[in-house]
Amino acid sequence: MIVIDFFRDLIRSRVTGVQSSVRGKAYGAQARVRGKVAGSFNRAVDGTVAKAKGSVKGKGGSPSGSGAGKPKEKKMGFSLFGRRKKQDQDDAAPPQSEEADAKTQAINLAEFTDTRFKPCVGWVVVMDGPQEGRDFRLVQGRNRIGTDADMEVVLTDPYVSSHHANIVYTDDGTFQLSDAGSTNGTRLNGKKVMQAELVDNDTLQMGHTTLRFKALY
Repeated sequence: MIVIDFFRDLIRSRVTGVQSSVRGKAYGAQARVRGKVAGSFNRAVDGTVAKAKGSVKGKGGSPSGSGAGKPKEKKMGFSLFGRRKKQDQDDAAPPQSEEADAKTQAINLAEFTDTRFKPCVGWVVVMDGPQEGRDFRLVQGRNRIGTDADMEVVLTDPYVSSHHANIVYTDDGTFQLSDAGSTNGTRLNGKKVMQAELVDNDTLQMGHTTLRFKALY
């Protein structure tokens, strides 16, 4: 009985080993088939992706040379979005018309120069009266004195005429004072005059206003 049981166990173990070997071979064959199928699928997918990348690169104008995949994808993405963004900005920018270009012109500053400017040659300073402390510059040529707003020396004294007197700086470098037909007359150093030459520090009186004359030359 012992011998029979031994051989029975031996045969059973060999049958079990054969069954296990067969099952292992079957599993291996199935794994190889699955691997081949997966490899074919991956190659098909990779081929489709590569064609798509090549098509996009061809449209974007990028070179089709070989190289690593990831850097090319980054470059492709930058090219796509960068070009689209730039194109959108170009489309959004309003075109400049010829009229706008025509308005951009050089400005000649000489045209804005005040041609009425005349250099200062002296002053009259209010020493007494409604505008005490006020000074007025005298220029080359005629300087009109009075209450009118267009006078070179505008006084607010009600006893001064609208055009009371003139001070003229002549070409020979002298200052000439003349009354312009005023109501209350013009006084030079306390003396009433119709016309006289002025010198530095002379005192003028018109109405209730006293002026000190200062010559620059």
